[in-house]
Amino acid sequence: MSKWFSDHLNTLIAFTISGLTLFSGLLGWQMGNISGNAAGAYSLAQRAELNAQKVISTNTMNAYENHRAFLEYKNYFDQYKLVALQLEEVQKADPVDEALVTQLSSQRDELQLLYLASLKLFPNRFINRAGEYQLEEQIGQMIASDQRKFDMNPDPHLKEGQRYEAQTQNLQIALIILAASLFCFAIVSTVQNLKPALMLVMTVLGYITAFAGLAMGIIYWN
Repeated sequence: MSKWFSDHLNTLIAFTISGLTLFSGLLGWQMGNISGNAAGAYSLAQRAELNAQKVISTNTMNAYENHRAFLEYKNYFDQYKLVALQLEEVQKADPVDEALVTQLSSQRDELQLLYLASLKLFPNRFINRAGEYQLEEQIGQMIASDQRKFDMNPDPHLKEGQRYEAQTQNLQIALIILAASLFCFAIVSTVQNLKPALMLVMTVLGYITAFAGLAMGIIYWN
């Protein structure tokens, strides 16, 4: 191999090494950014999952509190109807027991105040025509309402994180390929008295891996 060719080849390889080193550094910087994006996406997914758990548990607890208030209302109302019926029977009796009428009237009025007060402690729109409290419907509506206020779906964030993670892995492969290329060029430029055939093989291999690493790095940059 002539000295002129060898000198020009070494110069070309030196420029190539410089360019590959610079691109590898930029690739590593971009890979760090993408890794940060992946971590951010997974963090958002975790937050969405926590939001979902919090919304479900809070609304379920509130709905059961409303149901308990409904049961209290129903108990007071049933007692009110019973006392009112007893009072009506006593008033129809002959002779009328005024003391008992007064006692039952007082109980009826007290129970009426209690069931009316209990009626304000829960949303009565969830009582159906049969007088039953639709607990599951209330929980579903409360959760649906909170879904418009909070991010409760982790799936899009998980998919985004997985996409960033795959991109990072591909950039790592590109860096490994570029490292192999730099190794080939380092052998050619540093090893003295390298056989021409081996120098040619290492140079060709170096440029093949360099182009492969560059192409892969560019493809998965964004």
